[in-house]
This record gives sequence, structure tokens and C-alpha cells, in this order.
Amino acid sequence: MAIQAREAVSAVSLTGRLTEVAVGYQTMLEQNPWQPEALVGMSLVALASHQFAAAVKMASAAVDVAPEMGNAWVALGQTLKAAGRNDDAELAYGQAIHLDGMNALARMGLGELKIATGRPQEAAGEFELAVKRQPGLVAGHLGLGNALAVLGRNEEALERYEQALRLRPRLPEGEFAAGFVLARLGKLKEAERRYRRALVLRPDFAAAWMNLGSLLREQGRETHAEAALLRAVELRPDLIAGWINLALLEREQRRPAEAEAHLRKAFEQNPEQVETLVAWCQFRAAERDLAGAWGWLRWALARDPANAEAVNMQGILLHAEGRFSEAVEAFERAESLGNRAAASNRGNALLDLGRLDEALRAHELAVERDPSHPGAVYNLSLTQLRLGDWERGWRGYEARWRFREVHRRPRTFHQPRWEGESLEGRRVLLHAEQGLGDTIQFCRYATLVAARGGVAILQVQAAVERLMRSLPAVRAGVAEIVLLGQKPPEFDLECPLLSLPAIFGTTIDTVPWPGAYLAADADLAFDKQFQTPHVRPNEAPGVRPLRVGLAWAGNPRYKADRQRSMGAETLIPLLRTPGINWISLQKGPAAEQLASLRGDVFVWDGSSRDRDLAETAALLATLDLVVTTDTCIAHVAGAMGKPVWILLPKLGDWRWMQQIETTPWYPTAWLLRQSEPGDWAGVLGRAAREMNEFRQARLRPASLWFAGTPGHESRNSQSIPA
Repeated sequence: MAIQAREAVSAVSLTGRLTEVAVGYQTMLEQNPWQPEALVGMSLVALASHQFAAAVKMASAAVDVAPEMGNAWVALGQTLKAAGRNDDAELAYGQAIHLDGMNALARMGLGELKIATGRPQEAAGEFELAVKRQPGLVAGHLGLGNALAVLGRNEEALERYEQALRLRPRLPEGEFAAGFVLARLGKLKEAERRYRRALVLRPDFAAAWMNLGSLLREQGRETHAEAALLRAVELRPDLIAGWINLALLEREQRRPAEAEAHLRKAFEQNPEQVETLVAWCQFRAAERDLAGAWGWLRWALARDPANAEAVNMQGILLHAEGRFSEAVEAFERAESLGNRAAASNRGNALLDLGRLDEALRAHELAVERDPSHPGAVYNLSLTQLRLGDWERGWRGYEARWRFREVHRRPRTFHQPRWEGESLEGRRVLLHAEQGLGDTIQFCRYATLVAARGGVAILQVQAAVERLMRSLPAVRAGVAEIVLLGQKPPEFDLECPLLSLPAIFGTTIDTVPWPGAYLAADADLAFDKQFQTPHVRPNEAPGVRPLRVGLAWAGNPRYKADRQRSMGAETLIPLLRTPGINWISLQKGPAAEQLASLRGDVFVWDGSSRDRDLAETAALLATLDLVVTTDTCIAHVAGAMGKPVWILLPKLGDWRWMQQIETTPWYPTAWLLRQSEPGDWAGVLGRAAREMNEFRQARLRPASLWFAGTPGHESRNSQSIPA
């Protein structure tokens, strides 16, 4: 009887017939005030209408008059759980199980309680017993799926949701749950289909609208994502996660005011909810307001010191402040609390500490725990590439297309992806996807594409378009150049530039280096020699000072720019090296720092007004040496075969690997690394000492100063330090 009452209330809660059902139970109670089935029914009616105190009172009355009635104890457990009295609820479920060890409803209620209180493994056991007793119990299969999903056993969870749908094919909750785990498994198209099916079955399903919006956001479909998320909060203005997801969407589109407005909506619903406080922390951190981020995080941790996401965020803020050891400890604690991203974050902090083997193991563990998480796979691939395991590293690097921090709006094509097969005259679009330096580094593969029988169409940024025309494959007529953003000519296949090393199975020993593969235009170079002096003021006549190019700052929008870039003032110890004409290759706002340099040093502005990198390459052709941080200038110089010293932070970019001073990508490059994070003084001190030796070895008559330009014999025979 009690089971029937429970099912009746569940059904009417969707149809608005609670009053009618309540009247029926009230009539029964007028005839017999102690009728236990009616008391149970009334408790469930009160529960469905969120009258928790009344629900507990009715259920308590039921167990008082019928202490041997197991489902009265189940009803009491349900009402106590809803009232937040979890310990009492567990005792009530336990009493029902004491009366009947296979009571399916008691096992289900206890399973739900154990999920809510962070015991998913125990919860799974309770649901398994419930469906063993009643194999056709749809809610039991859904509950077991939920427990397995919390445990990260997504394939098993999906099977349980599918079983629930086999038992009840038009169940919106089943389609919704299947969509959730399919998204976790990286099956985004199928997940979207399931969410949409749930919404066809139940158009007012706010959580499904929210998850669909979040999924669309992850795919870069912002307009549709925003519409779905707005529909979710329209249906459920109290849906805090909906407002938080809207804030995230606006933040990613660089609309901070709108993001903040959505966060305020979330905060208004419940100022004490930790998830909202963590979202505020993330927002302030994204706005580079670490002090504000810490304020929100302290509030969150005060509310719930064991909140896994808050503790993970603590690690992120510590990492951002360079407190790497403390960050590792925070990430370890977040892992123990079940945070899925913490192991990968710990790996990144360990990398900064130079604990490379431990970092690799942390990233491997992150992928073992969540193989479909693109961020975990991507971070592991970078660590593998950094440590020389290129075979696995290039393969995992393809996860960048699913990782929004790398590609927020991945390009899509009707043409298939080229995967290395023989081309037989087919045309392959090789498209730039990241920074200018990446384009310069990987454009060399156009020649290898031609060797497979194809015609390469290089789609590149405007800043490198003229320079790319010096590629041997372009000059030979087996490659074409087209601007990024313009419609390319007809092509048969497509491939991102940074996917080519994986296709060609590039290893440290097989990096393609046919020699310098980019060159300056001779006429441009001839003009450049007169735009910057080649005689230093007060220098002894007859001896030409070295012409050394400098670049000290990269794109400030790059995530790790703070680590790789420095201010011009930091260069002072190097700039005082005698016998050097320093020529700035710097572009952008950092070039303005030249005006504030001290009077005892001088750097000529050689590049701030360059229209593109073809002009910069022309200037490089007139130089003896290039000294640069990790910017596109390093790649231009390396691709031209110019001597280049690349100044790197303690943890440089993955392409420069670790603990080596040369690179197979550019044989004329020398890598000078910080010994400790932030120690540019040590790097520049070493560079100054080596510069004196380099200069002494390069002294020669001034008449031979112009070297390294096409059409002129180079007298540059001095090897770089190794």
C-alpha cells in the first residue's frame, strides 16, 4: 500500500494533482486518524510540496502506530533526508532494512543519501541490492548509474541508464543521464542528441537545457549555448548552476560586466553556496585580480573546508603566485577529496619545481582516472614531448582540439583530415592554428607533404605571408600561400600545421632540417642595413662592432607570457657589453620601453614599425647574432639559420624540452635557461660573459661587416657556445 502511495505522489507531482491526492488521504484519516498507509501518503504529499516539517511529523506518526511497517520507515528516511537530517535519515533507512533486508525502496533511499554524503562506493552497493530485489525498478538503475558516474565508471553508468531506458523507453531523466556520461566520454554529438531527446520528452527540463548549453559552449557554439542556458534559468530562476554557466560563457567571450551580472544572480539565490563562491573566485582570477580571488576563496573554504573544487582552486591560486610546493600540497588534498582536475594541476606544479618524473606520473594518473578529459590528455602530451617521448606525445597532442583553453572555436571542414596516406596529386590545406612562431616552426613540413605526392596550400597569418613565399616548396611550385581568414582555393584534404609531426612520426632524430628554409628578400635587406647604424659612437675606427638584435617580450595575451618575457631594464647587464651595436627587434607596447633605458646604454629601434616579419627577417639578415626570449623572433632567426641565443625561463615551453642547450628544431640556436624561476639576472650574466668571448672571436675588418644576406658570402665560421 505504501509503495502505491509513493508512486501516486511521484506521478501527480508532475501533473499538479497534489491537492486531489491529499484530499483522498485526508478522508481516510478522518475515518481513522491512525491509518498508517494514509499517514505515509500524507507525508509524501507534504514532501512533494516542500513542507518538510509536516512531512517528518506525518512519517513519524506512521512509524509510531506501525513500527513493523518497513515502508513507513522508508518514508521517514525520505522526509528526514529532505529536511537535512542525514544521520537520522540513515537510522530510519537502517530500521527498514532491519525489518526486511531486501527492501528495495530503503536500499534506494540509503543509496541516494550515501551519494549526497560523499560515499558513492557504498551507494552503488545499496542500489545493486535494490535492483537485485526488483530488476524492473527504473529508479534503482538510474540511482546505480548515478553512483557509478560519481565514481568515474562512466561506461558502466551508461549501461545502467540504457537499462532504465529499456524498461521505460520515453524517460527524459534516463536520456538526460545518458547524455551526461556520453559527454564525459567525449562522445559529444551523441550527448547532444540525448539532451535534445530529453527536451522533446520534457520541454521544461531546466537541467537538460543547462547541460545542453554547457555542451554547446564547449564546442564553441556560443550563440546556441547562450539561448539554451537562458532558457534554463527562465524555467528555473533558482538554478544556480545555470547562472554560473552563463557567467562562464560571458567570461570566455571577454564580456566581464555581463559575467559579473550573472554571478550576482547566482549569489542572490544562495549567498552561502560554495559553488557560487568558487565561481566568483575563478572570475576574479581570470580578471587577474588575485587579491579578490583569494577573498572569495577564503569565504568558500570557511563554509566548506573539504569542498574539492575550492581546494583545487586554492592550488591554482598558489600556483599563480609561484608558491609551487604549497600548490602541490593543495592539489594532493583536492585529489583525495575527489577533484578530477587536481592530478593534472599537480603535474603542472611539479614541472615548475623541476620534479619531472613525478610530474609525468601525476599527468599519467590524471589520464588513467579520466581518459576522456581533453585537458588531462593534453597536459600529459606536453610533458611527454618535453621529456622526449615524442611518439606518444604527438599522438596525445591531438587532444588540443577538444580542449577549450587551446581552441575555443575549432575550425571545421567538409573535406576529410589528411592522416599521412599517399596523396597522388591531391591538394592539402595546411592551416595555421596557433601563434606566429608555431607557423614558422612547422611550415617546413610543406616539403614533406610534397614528397608524399601532394600540393600543399599553406594558410597562414598576414604577418608571415610574405616571408612564407621564401619557402623552398613555394619557390619550387609544389606549395601555395593563402591568408588565414580568406577563402582558400579548392582543396581535397586538410591538416593543421601542428598535427604534421604526428603524421610523419617525427622523433628527436628525424626533425626535418634541410638547412635554412626561410630567407630574407635581398633588396629589403639591402635597405635595412642603412636604417640602423653599423658604427657605434666613439668606437675605434677600422674595427666593426657586432650587430646584435634583441627581443625581450612576447605576446602579452599568451597565458605564460609573464614567465617568458621581461622588461627592457632587465637587459642592462647585457647591454653594457662593449663593442656591440644593439638593435631592437621588439614590436608592440614593449618597444616603447626603449625610451626609458638609462643613458649609459643605447639600443637602436630596428623593428617597431615593421609591417610584417618579412621586414624583420631582412633586418635579421644584416645581424651577427640574435638574442631573444621565446618569441616568434627566435623562430624566424632559427629558420633562417642565423645564430640565435634563446633566453628561457626555468620551465620553458615544451618545444625546447628540458635540461638541454641545443634543439633539433634549429641547429644554430643556443638555449640559455634560468637555474631558478624568475632568475633572469643569472641568464643575462652568463649571456654577457659569453658575449665577450663571442665578440673577441668575431673581430674582423669593418669592410666585411655585411654578412649572411643572400647574394653575399658569409664569413661567419665561429660556432656558438654549446
